[in-house]
Parts: sequence; C-alpha cells; structure tokens
Amino acid sequence: MDCHHLTCKTPLPRPRRGDSTRVHIGPNELVLEAVRGGHSLLWSDGQQARRYALGLDDDGELALELRAPRLPLRLVCRDVITLVPTGRLRGYVQVPLVPTIVWQPTHGSEATLIELPGRDLAAEWDEQDGTVFRCTSSLHVRFPMRSGEPRATVPLWLHNDGPGVCSPAHLPLTIADQDLVELRGSLVVRPRRLQWTGSVWRSEAPQQPAEVRS
Repeated sequence: MDCHHLTCKTPLPRPRRGDSTRVHIGPNELVLEAVRGGHSLLWSDGQQARRYALGLDDDGELALELRAPRLPLRLVCRDVITLVPTGRLRGYVQVPLVPTIVWQPTHGSEATLIELPGRDLAAEWDEQDGTVFRCTSSLHVRFPMRSGEPRATVPLWLHNDGPGVCSPAHLPLTIADQDLVELRGSLVVRPRRLQWTGSVWRSEAPQQPAEVRS
C-alpha cells in the first residue's frame, strides 16, 4: 500500500503463524501478527505505541477503515481569518480521521473492534454544543499535497453576512462517513459553506460531488 495514498477501507489479511501484515498511513504503522492462541495488533504513530490482543475465529476478515469523527468538530485555523461585511473567502482545511479496525464475518453485520484516534483530536466540553472535538488546520489556498496522514480535505466557503468585521476563533464543522470521497489519492469531504450572521455560523452542505481546484 502506498503510504501517501488514502482509501476509506484497507483489507488486513490475517497472517500465518510467525508472519505479519503491515500497513502504513503516513507516519503511522499497523502490524498484525499471528501468535500462540490468537492475534497481536501493534499500532504506532512514531512517538507512542499501543498493543491489542485479538481473539478471532475463522469465519470473517479484518479491515482498516478511515472514519469521520463521531462528534462535531471545532476547527481552529492556524491562520488569522478576517472577513469584512459581505466578504467571502474560499480555501481548503484538513480534519483528522479516525483509523478503525473492523471485523466482517462471512455471515452477519460488520462490527467495530478498535478505534485509534490520533492526538490531534482533543475532546472538550462546551455548555452550548456539548462535547466536541477540537482540531487545528492551516487554510490552504490550493488543494493540499498528499502526505498520507489520516486526514480529510474539506473545501470551505466562508461568507460574512453580519454588519461588522468577523475574525472567528474557530469554525464549526460536522462530517459523516458518507461524506468521504476518494479523490487524487486523498479523502475529500463535500464542500462546506459557512455563513456568519453576526452572532452565529450557519452551515450548508451542498449535495453535489466534492469540488476541488488547484
């Protein structure tokens, strides 16, 4: 597997005893080994590692899926964004995805075994919105180059419909698994339009396929 090419789902063939299956996603590495009495799964991001013991049967297959975060996102842009009244801005941001180990039995429905969220997703509590994930991203003026990181690219359109200058501390985003599209070796989310009313952001998710421009 090309470590810079992202797909929504990657099969994880179970190795024979003494062998291993390796998958790379950017700097992250997953190693599945057949050991005495079961399977061992090692996940490393280059700085820390986690090991899991799996008890599997012969009737099914494992896969690695890149899924959207379950909670709404509060995206903090590394660039200072300023919109004058009626001002518009377009660009691309990137949001973390959650590598997920799933089990697909030959007969039956798929089951989630392990979720491996990265450290770039931080859960926090907000009195108005409840629990959300905080993440950061640069605002790219062109479609970002592939890095292999488990992140989705979001075409973003901002519009200030309020009476004053808008310089947001964060942007609200919500994405779902069905929003993810494989494009240019990356995972892309359908475009998001955010409109500042003067007090809150209103969002609209267009129904047309993801639009990207160089």
